[in-house]
Amino acid sequence: MDVSKTLRLISAPLVLMLLTGCLSDKAWMNASGSPASVPKDSSLAFESYVRESLDNIEQVLTKVRVTGSESPYVGGYSISDTAKMRGPFQIPEQLANLCQDKVKGAGKGFLLIHGLTDSPYLLRNMADSLAAAYPCSLIRAVLLPGHGTVVGDTLDMKYQDWMKITEYGVQSFQRLQSIDQLYLVGFSTGTALAIKHLKEGLSSDKIKGLVLLSTAVKASSDFAWLTSYLKVFKSWLSEHKERDAARYSSFSTNAGSQFYQLTKGMVDKKYQVDIPVFMAVSADDATINASAARDFYCNYVNHKRKVMFWYLGFEKQPLAQCSGIVQIEKADIKQQYDGVDYRFANHAHTGISIDPGDKHYGVSGVYRDCKAYETSASDSQWASCMQDTDNRVFGEKNIASMSDVLGGGMWRRGTFNKDYQQLVQGVICFVDQSCSLEHLIEKN
Repeated sequence: MDVSKTLRLISAPLVLMLLTGCLSDKAWMNASGSPASVPKDSSLAFESYVRESLDNIEQVLTKVRVTGSESPYVGGYSISDTAKMRGPFQIPEQLANLCQDKVKGAGKGFLLIHGLTDSPYLLRNMADSLAAAYPCSLIRAVLLPGHGTVVGDTLDMKYQDWMKITEYGVQSFQRLQSIDQLYLVGFSTGTALAIKHLKEGLSSDKIKGLVLLSTAVKASSDFAWLTSYLKVFKSWLSEHKERDAARYSSFSTNAGSQFYQLTKGMVDKKYQVDIPVFMAVSADDATINASAARDFYCNYVNHKRKVMFWYLGFEKQPLAQCSGIVQIEKADIKQQYDGVDYRFANHAHTGISIDPGDKHYGVSGVYRDCKAYETSASDSQWASCMQDTDNRVFGEKNIASMSDVLGGGMWRRGTFNKDYQQLVQGVICFVDQSCSLEHLIEKN
């Protein structure tokens, strides 16, 4: 065997990967030096945490993203507005304004935990819906370390810090005598953090249930484990122009690595859940392994009060079967919302928690996920995709190659759930201990 030749063959791609992993000429693709983090004082008042986080996001964005008078984000959002979209929040904003009417939800608490490369904005609609149903409840959303500022801050983030901020959020409720029922509401990576906290976090007898949206207990790719090695040589798995005010668009290799490490071995009896669980997953989900999520629900959620909304799509595969699964049929592609016609092929991972009326991501929202049409040479295809016309189709990644579905049109990754109101009704019934989940199941 020619060892020197073999070494040359190996070293050439390694050198190439090292070169592609160098610092970017775009400031926001590099670490800011001031990422979102876990409060040093674990007893810091949540209101102070929110205020300090928003200030930090605004300072970082002002320093790194402001290069002229125009906003870098689709929709023309100011830096202040962007910080509010991306930052942690509390409802009501002031704890002193929390009402005490048990009929209106006093005593209930909800901790919202967002997903990877997302921000609390992805759970803002759910927060508003919960606040409307339980106006005297306390709702808090944390910001995962490495998120909210610039995507370059994902290059160094650690999943252990995500677990710490989840712990901080839970303990902020533990200290309040007025809260005796706590629900963890996770989206995507936030679902894994909720489960992990339940099994590995400090004692929290107040947790009465988990709401797991786009449940992420395993990555969609069987090669996710490679990211832990690849990140040494390559910084980015995908790079985009960062025009979304609510979340990051690019995806660092480290982000994939941290997600893999967080979820490794989660579909196991070690993580079986013995409290009530509500889950919602798209069968066509292109980000997480939907089949693994269903396996987890059927085999490792042991409480009798459990329900899973399963959005049917184009994927056909053998699936775990058990009670409590509400199958939501794929509807006609032509849909209408508030007088606006649109085309919706299937439910995307990214849209499960979003109301179609959302001003940013909704049917008539200002932002469309058209990253698939970005090119270094021209923005023409991306700009065309952003335009609202009759042949634009919202859906998951798998429809991108389905010419019969697109009908000559352009694909946008789904940013909302056309069945959002049904989802909210399910969550509210789940939280209301007097509401029978059998009613939800029989109805469908």
